[in-house]
Amino acid sequence: MIPESLANAVSALGRTHPGALAVFDADGTLWREDVGEAFLRHLIALGWVKLPGGGDPYAEYERRVDRDRAEGYAFVAQLQAGLETAQIDAEADRFARTWVPPRLIEDAQALRGLCVKAGLAPLVISASALPIVRAAAPLAGFERFHGIETRVVAGRFTDRIVRPVTYGAGKVAKAALLGTLGLACGDSFTGDLAILSAARVAVVVAPAEGSPLSIEAQRRNWPVLSQDM
Repeated sequence: MIPESLANAVSALGRTHPGALAVFDADGTLWREDVGEAFLRHLIALGWVKLPGGGDPYAEYERRVDRDRAEGYAFVAQLQAGLETAQIDAEADRFARTWVPPRLIEDAQALRGLCVKAGLAPLVISASALPIVRAAAPLAGFERFHGIETRVVAGRFTDRIVRPVTYGAGKVAKAALLGTLGLACGDSFTGDLAILSAARVAVVVAPAEGSPLSIEAQRRNWPVLSQDM
C-alpha cells in the first residue's frame, strides 16, 4: 500500500519537475528474487555458457561477487561473449514471460502507476545483464530500461563492458546521462543507496523482516514499501 504522504510527494514532484526520471531497480524491487541470476543458471543448464577451463560458471560468478559486486555482475554479461544477440534475446524473452509475472511486487507496481500519473518518466536501471532486463522490464510495465551492457560486434556479444556499470554509483552516473533524477526506488543497501541518496524522492522496498536498507530508510525518514505478496 502506498502511504498518502508518498503519493502526495510524487504528485508534487511531478508538478515541480515534470518529466523527471523515476528510476527503479529491478531485482528485489519490481519482482522478488534475482532474474539475472536465474537466467544465468538457465543458460548454464542449456550449455550455452561455459568457462574456458571447464569450471562452474555460477561458482565463478559467486566468487567474483564476494570479492567485488560490480565486477561480479559485469562478469555475468561477459559470460555471454560470442553468443548471438538474437539468440539470447529470444531465450530471455521466453524465460522472462514465465519467471517474472508471478514474482511482481504489488507496491512497486502501484508506485510506477503514480509516477506515470504525475508526469514523471519511469525507467529501470538494473545491475543484471541487459538482455534479461530488456525482456523482463516490459512485463512490469516499463518501456525504458538499462542493464549491464557489453559491446556487440557482427551480431554477437563481446566481453567489452559498456561504462558505466549500472551498480551503486554507476546507477547515478547512468541516470545523469538520461535526464533529471527525480525519484529513485530500490531494495539494496550496496546497490541502490547511492541513487536513493541522489534522488529528490527516495523509496525503499523491503521484506517484512526488514533489511539493511530499510534500517537506513528509517534513519533518513524514507518511505518503505512491502516486498511481500
